[in-house]
Amino acid sequence: MTTISRTLFFLSLAPVLCGAAQLHGTILDPQNAAIPGAQVSLVSRDNTLRLAVSTDGAGAYLFTAVPAGRYVLEAQAEGFGAGQALVVDLAESADRRVDVPLPVAAIRTQVVVTASGTPQTTDEVSKALTIVDTETAATRGEFFLSDALRDVPGIRVERLGGPGAMTSIRTRGLRPEDTALLVDGFRIRDAAAPQGDASGFLSDVLVTDADRMEVLRGAGSSLYGSNATGGVVNIVTAEGGGRTRGGVLLEGGSLGLFRGRAQLAGALGQRFHYSAGVAHLNVISGVDGDDPSRTTALQSRTDYLVSAKARLSGRIFFTDAFAKLNSNPLAASGIPASGIVDAVPNVTFLPSPDNPDNTRAARVFSGALSLALRPAETVGVTLSYQGLVSRRRFGDGPAGYGYQPSASTNSWYDGDVHTAGARLDWRAGRHHSVNAGYEFESEAYGNRGLDPDVEGLSSVAVTERSSSAYLQDQVSLLDGRLQFAGSWRGQWFTLSQPVLRPITDAPYKGMSFAAPPTAQTGDGSAAYLLRRTGTKLRAHVGKGYRAPSLYERFGAYYGSFGYSAYGDPRLRPDRTLAVDAGFDQMFGARARLSATYFYTWLQEVVIFDFSGAISPAVDPYGRYGGYRNTRGGLARGAELSGSVTPTRRLTLHGAYTYTNSVQRVPLVEDILRTFVTPAHQYSASATERLSDRLTLFFSYTGSGDYLAPVFDANTFSSRAYRFQGANRAQAGANYRLPLGEFRAIRFTGKVDNLFNQDYYESGFRTPGATATGGMQFEF
Repeated sequence: MTTISRTLFFLSLAPVLCGAAQLHGTILDPQNAAIPGAQVSLVSRDNTLRLAVSTDGAGAYLFTAVPAGRYVLEAQAEGFGAGQALVVDLAESADRRVDVPLPVAAIRTQVVVTASGTPQTTDEVSKALTIVDTETAATRGEFFLSDALRDVPGIRVERLGGPGAMTSIRTRGLRPEDTALLVDGFRIRDAAAPQGDASGFLSDVLVTDADRMEVLRGAGSSLYGSNATGGVVNIVTAEGGGRTRGGVLLEGGSLGLFRGRAQLAGALGQRFHYSAGVAHLNVISGVDGDDPSRTTALQSRTDYLVSAKARLSGRIFFTDAFAKLNSNPLAASGIPASGIVDAVPNVTFLPSPDNPDNTRAARVFSGALSLALRPAETVGVTLSYQGLVSRRRFGDGPAGYGYQPSASTNSWYDGDVHTAGARLDWRAGRHHSVNAGYEFESEAYGNRGLDPDVEGLSSVAVTERSSSAYLQDQVSLLDGRLQFAGSWRGQWFTLSQPVLRPITDAPYKGMSFAAPPTAQTGDGSAAYLLRRTGTKLRAHVGKGYRAPSLYERFGAYYGSFGYSAYGDPRLRPDRTLAVDAGFDQMFGARARLSATYFYTWLQEVVIFDFSGAISPAVDPYGRYGGYRNTRGGLARGAELSGSVTPTRRLTLHGAYTYTNSVQRVPLVEDILRTFVTPAHQYSASATERLSDRLTLFFSYTGSGDYLAPVFDANTFSSRAYRFQGANRAQAGANYRLPLGEFRAIRFTGKVDNLFNQDYYESGFRTPGATATGGMQFEF
């Protein structure tokens, strides 16, 4: 933007910008040469003001009309490591210069928001947090954001088959419903899912327009509510602002795969910033030649600077997916009558038989608006609203192996969540900040089922509302070396009367129900940084809470024999207590080592049980099985991770997790070991920039054996099977051909499962060695 246009913009805001400051400087490479086109962002400590610009041809950046206050300054550029995130204080009418050097290779020190809900540098974070930047995912050619989490210590990603198959995330040996999914801090979940979490559509979240994922391990319920009992994955949308930039990717390969993606970001003047991306993944054949799937995703963000003290933001997150599903694996005949069975495909179990008319269609839309205000230098106010709609449809027919319906069946699961909130951020002093807020949420669950043996349609409809208040106190002492944070959250519920049709023999008829009890959760953390040695010590303790989902309370199936009620309206919530402690060690800007010990106690949980513990003789709803409360379990272990850049162009990363997770009440025979969680997980990766144009990468993920349930049609019960862990390698390269100062064509290629491991995830067949390649135009 020219000097004249900058001046006119400043003058247009003059009536509301009295006392505003200016920040400027130059982004430099290691030889102190200017870097044109670098992205520079400025974020206020209360998160109410976010500005972004690009450097000009001389590497200079300029932020004008900035209200006085405390900010975090960050810069990044293509081919360079991220510079040190800097805390900057701006006084009224200040004109301050801050130059930012960018290293060629370095361990990233970024600005994060998930650990406390407010912007922090990684040096200030007092919890176990890992940042997964999507630049790494793009370099590796990852299709799904969940795949980029496989290197994160403490995280277990399970995909039951090939692309489009059911996917779950387990944190520190806990269940999928114990990890919350956020997009820019807004909860994303399916109110119609059995546990009310995001597992129903994790398989549909593509690499689209995310800047990074922030993975918080440990209880986060006091900040993010239900389902954050074990951890949080926050997808942060890429910011707009600066020069107009983007790219178009086309890619194809094995499994009949095609992927396309388009991204665009920039600004219209200095007030309106935008970022958007759309992606489509189409798999024609899949793992066994008859597993087609297709997914379309859209992600966008806009920011409008109403004035220097008011910002209006909008976000859209959308996925639309379809897939053919195989049947669940089945136990083979002739296996031992009891005990753990070693999994041998086609000998002791039949891997996921093909089911040609079994389909899944899913659609999720989230739209969010927020208005951030700064009525005073030390006070920020944010008003927000999110509407979240999820629709899932399952169909099945008579074709396929084993028991199948006599004709086509269809089931629809509809969820709606509306959330409105208000938040106050108050900087009570240079070393003290307080955050407080209120949320109102309304969620509705609807289920319709069409069975071939009955006439008409059965349905369930129920709505629940809740109010939440939360408070967080953060203290920074000793020039930022000592950090304390404490938070509390209370949540109150009201419940509408459920409606089940056909009403003549519906369960729960004529009964009145109490809402879930009030949730009280708390959280505390501390960190101390020894700057001389680059060592940060941290500890965290938190209580977790998950309200029973509407399906767990009122889920029912209607078939030729009438109603089968699964839900129990009397269910109590999941309650969790978690502690962890560890350290982060920096060795200059070239190496980082982290270690954490964790211990999680599931005090009480909700389970699905057909073991005989539920009997129609004593159950008020006449159930033979379904959801009930029971004692939970224990999960403890250690997480290790390290990153090093031994040369200017080589980056190495490794991680290891040991998890001892056991149940206090066995679900299958007398097995106490938690299903799906291996005791040992490990990963390693290397990225080598051979030149400014050519990048090579190699990654490896593996695990020890684990247990998983497999259904035995002879006994109508599940058996515990021991599966060998995955040991998979990935290798590839990308070559960037410059066409101008910012324009380029990037050629990509990779091979997954490089050593062609024949692997079955909990009995589901997964792809062997596959190859993909393509090209991307960047500008």
